[in-house]
Amino acid sequence: MSEKIWKIFGVFGMVCLVILVFLVLINFFFRMGTRPISLYMEREQVSGMPSPRVALPKALSERGETETSFQTQPETPSRMIIKTGWLNLVVKDVLDTAKKIAKFAEENGGWVVSSSISEHEKVPSGSITVRVPAEKFDEARDYFRSLAVRVTSERTQSQDITEEYVDLQSRLRNLESAESQLLELMKRTGKVSEILEVHRELTNVREQIEQIKGKIQYLEQSVKMSSITVNLALSEELLPVPPAEKWKPKYVFLQTWKSVLNFWKGLSYFLIRVIVWAQVWIPALIIIWFGRRVSRKIRKKSEAS
Repeated sequence: MSEKIWKIFGVFGMVCLVILVFLVLINFFFRMGTRPISLYMEREQVSGMPSPRVALPKALSERGETETSFQTQPETPSRMIIKTGWLNLVVKDVLDTAKKIAKFAEENGGWVVSSSISEHEKVPSGSITVRVPAEKFDEARDYFRSLAVRVTSERTQSQDITEEYVDLQSRLRNLESAESQLLELMKRTGKVSEILEVHRELTNVREQIEQIKGKIQYLEQSVKMSSITVNLALSEELLPVPPAEKWKPKYVFLQTWKSVLNFWKGLSYFLIRVIVWAQVWIPALIIIWFGRRVSRKIRKKSEAS
């Protein structure tokens, strides 16, 4: 069946839905009128409760102003920042663009974290995530944007992990100090039970040290190597929905419309399969029906005798 037929099905379904919603709203307003508003006003007057407008405490507002001013301050070299980027690109060739992105990352000291290319009805789309050095983040993002016919969505996130990193280093120093004390204590103890108890505690401390060292190494690597995820498609409706803070009704409409057409196609394929499998399930139903009829007759004869 042609694409026009699926569009006709989709338009018919949407028209029916709009008419149904319109009738429900008319019925609702006709029956309710303005009664909910008047009831709310009466309830407010009786209870003496003020309207639901809550003023922020002064301390909280000052805190918010402080946080805002802090975020606007320039980053100092001593701070540890993890940069992450996301791009939605409409491109001419999905596979070729993914290869160019991977090549750029590898040539600049980075690597490909993950990559996937899929086809839906011979229309390719994909996603690739790469890591590049933090000092190459802006350059990489600009290069990836240049590969697109159109950039539909772009987002960058900077996460300050300085406090977490300093806390981990402090915990690591304390644990290493505890490890040294346990080693000295093990040399002084003579009883087997005491040695075993110190050894268990020493093993526990060393496990915590290894875990913290792993976290510190992961944070250092994340700061040095920024992550960029690029979603690729030949048309906008095949890309993931952009962030909620961006109002793009056309984008969501096109993607939803594609889903409706896929629903009608899937339903038609299901009906075709049912019809083809009729040569199996129809004889099976006839046999079951005939078997029940025969068993019913036999039961009646046995009851009559």
